[in-house]
Amino acid sequence: MESFEEKLENIRNAEELEELKHQLFRESVRIQADRAQIEADIDELRRERKEIAGERRQLQREKRQLSIEMNQLRESVEYERKRLKDDERMIDKKQKIIQRSYAILDEDRIKLKDEYRQVEQEKIRLRKANAAARKEVYATGLFFRGVDNIVALKKRYKELMKIYHPDNNCGDQEMLIKINEEYEELRSRFAFAKAGS
Repeated sequence: MESFEEKLENIRNAEELEELKHQLFRESVRIQADRAQIEADIDELRRERKEIAGERRQLQREKRQLSIEMNQLRESVEYERKRLKDDERMIDKKQKIIQRSYAILDEDRIKLKDEYRQVEQEKIRLRKANAAARKEVYATGLFFRGVDNIVALKKRYKELMKIYHPDNNCGDQEMLIKINEEYEELRSRFAFAKAGS
């Protein structure tokens, strides 16, 4: 390849000189463009280096934070293990207490069955003893005097409702409450007498 000096010596006319100037100009522009590109690349590399350094610092911070969290996690796991062991001991104690309680409950169940049998026998004896007294139940209240069975009680109740209901002209709310109370009491007495016979 020919050097620039050799090219300069070989110029024969103004056109070749002009052509050489154009080549030099183009080469100068290309070199400036390359220099600008190289400077841009250098700037980009510097930015990337700063970013990498920043990322490295961030990674180191995260690594320290992760190390702290790992230590806390280890401590937490150790604490949970101790707590679980304590819980297991507590469960064992509670299980023993429950087993003792079941044994006591079994004893109480046997006693309760015996007491239940005694109560049932007492109920039978009382039913037999009071059978005559319960066979004849008569109403002695103000509204249902002389009623001696559930059918008569219901009939008298309907008649009284027709008279004292608050929707009637001569209805009375307080009287209605007293009638209902007496009716409920007598109805339960008749039901009890019927169940006993």
